[in-house]
Amino acid sequence: MLSPEVTAMPAIVACPSVEVDAEPPVGWEDLPPRGWVADAIADTSLPSMNGDGLLSAVVALERVSSWLAAVQTRVLAEFAARRAAGRDGGEFAGDEVAAALRVAPRTGVRRVDQALELTGRLPETLRCMEAGEATVAQARVLAEETAHLPVHLAHRVEAETLAGATGKTPGQLRRAVKTAVQRVDTAAAEHREAQARAERKVVVSALPDGMAELYALLPAADAIALYVSLDDAARQARRAGDPRSMDQLRADTLAALAGEPAGRASVQVILNETALAGRDDAPAELVGYGPISAATARQIAADGIWQALRTDETGSLTGIGRHHYRPSAALAELIRSRDRTCRFPGCAHPARTCDIDHTTRFPAGATESANLASLCRRHHRLKTRGEGASGGWRVIQQSAGTLTWRSPTGRSYVTHPRRLTEADPPPDRPPPNTGDPPF
Repeated sequence: MLSPEVTAMPAIVACPSVEVDAEPPVGWEDLPPRGWVADAIADTSLPSMNGDGLLSAVVALERVSSWLAAVQTRVLAEFAARRAAGRDGGEFAGDEVAAALRVAPRTGVRRVDQALELTGRLPETLRCMEAGEATVAQARVLAEETAHLPVHLAHRVEAETLAGATGKTPGQLRRAVKTAVQRVDTAAAEHREAQARAERKVVVSALPDGMAELYALLPAADAIALYVSLDDAARQARRAGDPRSMDQLRADTLAALAGEPAGRASVQVILNETALAGRDDAPAELVGYGPISAATARQIAADGIWQALRTDETGSLTGIGRHHYRPSAALAELIRSRDRTCRFPGCAHPARTCDIDHTTRFPAGATESANLASLCRRHHRLKTRGEGASGGWRVIQQSAGTLTWRSPTGRSYVTHPRRLTEADPPPDRPPPNTGDPPF
């Protein structure tokens, strides 16, 4: 049924791109992203809109923003192309843009460079922006993560990752793009990792008031191990009643490590069986960091004080290495290993510090993998409050690890456990409409 706020839009009739005889849209976000949509929303009485209508308007304006950024991108690229034909070869086109926009010269140069990248190397990403299917932040992720690739490989990564971009946060898309880059450019990725490891260093800089800043550039596995060790020690101290903040405890624990024997924390690497055996070089993932090369993953998995999570060719978890720093209950370990992050839509809070929550409250719901999920404390509270009140957030687990969330406005969001081999996870779609909602 057409919402009243959309029915009242006079701009629809005036817009030549919309057929008057076509089936009417059901919400603002269903309209093509153009400036007249923003005008129509601005002319609508916000108090007359219900909660879902307001959210629909927010989504529509985000799509319009992406479209507008795409238009500006094409204008910037055209301006840069004209300057490139001039005396300075376009060297100072970004500075001219910066002066006109009253931003720093570096910002102007970056804006021009990104416009040229999107119009030249990533045209499909720009098309998705124009259609409202990719945001400016997502386009920036693709541009940054493929900058070192030749054009034909950049196009392959673009094709692999754009299809599912609409349902991803920029952080989730970055992980997908990094994985795709590892897959299409394995040898070069290993070479870059080796070069980067050669740049490892520790630097100390003096700060005012008797303080100093310690900066360490480390291989990702070492950095994650160090941080997890500090974080675990800080959490233990807090549970024991230590009044210091977590930041203070982590800093004090690091300082106390001087002169003490080094130890490794439980850090996880996820790789499939064939990559573990060296039969292929499928990308792996270091939990808490992101995609790494298969060669680096095999090195980590070979170290008995690390934890290796093995998957089959589909990315499903098939085995857990038993060499840990501090073992946990087997079932909780399986759930955290499966989920990796909080399972609320878009939340990237690491599963290792999440609560293990019964989707259906115990004892009505069993304590088994098909009824357990990792939720950060904030989203655990959100779910718990929704269980005891009408109009709150609700969640069901349709199959082991697949959660369907229903928002207070009635919108559904589906989250899946991430599989390492999936460049694009299954799209987030609401369950089929069978009449009554499943909540």
